[in-house]
Amino acid sequence: MLRRIGLAALVLVIAALAAMVWQHSKYASIRRDMVQDRQALFHGAVFHVVTFLQTAPGEDVIDAVRAFKQDTEGVQGAKWIYAGKAAIDAITSSQLPPVDWSAVVLLQYPSRAAYEAHAASAEYQAALEAFETSYSHGARRSAGVNLMLPQALLARRVLRAVTFQSADYPFTPAPASDALPRLADIASALQANAELGADAIAIVNLIKHGTPEQQAADRVYVGRMMDLMADKGYGPVHLGAAETLPGGRDYDDFAIVYYPGVDYFFEMVSSTYMQGIAGDKQLSDTQATITAPILDLL
Repeated sequence: MLRRIGLAALVLVIAALAAMVWQHSKYASIRRDMVQDRQALFHGAVFHVVTFLQTAPGEDVIDAVRAFKQDTEGVQGAKWIYAGKAAIDAITSSQLPPVDWSAVVLLQYPSRAAYEAHAASAEYQAALEAFETSYSHGARRSAGVNLMLPQALLARRVLRAVTFQSADYPFTPAPASDALPRLADIASALQANAELGADAIAIVNLIKHGTPEQQAADRVYVGRMMDLMADKGYGPVHLGAAETLPGGRDYDDFAIVYYPGVDYFFEMVSSTYMQGIAGDKQLSDTQATITAPILDLL
């Protein structure tokens, strides 16, 4: 009897490990091939900088970002991790000027000091001056926490399955009369980036937490979103603490969240599911920019 129990426990452990390896492999493939994200899974105390860019009127966004990459990659150890063509700001931060951003890029440096040395150089300033305007914010991401995010989603998926919780997908379209604000603008922006974002879009977020009451409501929203992400196999690719740079604004967290393409995203935001949870998304302030991956084109 004890031998059977031991064998059953061993089988369960092997099955759990196999599921974890499969989950890791799936998310690593999504990150590399769909999101075009070049983050190393294991890294030390590196420093990340997310930069929002606005190109000059009439300038090709991809050409402009490509030139910026050529001018900055490798300098002071800078590594390009992600680059996205901005489709639209889903939410515009009250701390930032009302800018229609053209692109968002994420760079990694060996340290904050390395970034500051780069940012202070005439070459870096000249590269930024090629754009109409820009805004940069620092971030610290834990390799361990981010490595475990897919496993946390897997655990959530298993829990939902064994407790027979109902799935949120497929979505039910919401009545047109109850559409979320700016839904028509988002639809138009997604359609304009349908080719680049056919397989993946990534929302770049700078987050400022609200009051305790707002944070409690937001946890409900995040929980419902994490349930959907666990069921559908997508979610955060970067999560960390925001770190203000000189002259910067005040945010608490930084996140980049992957969604499986423009069609799926629009189906979600125009559904009764999103209508039912949108009111719980309560923050003091946030910048949330929808982007389509372009790093492979640079």
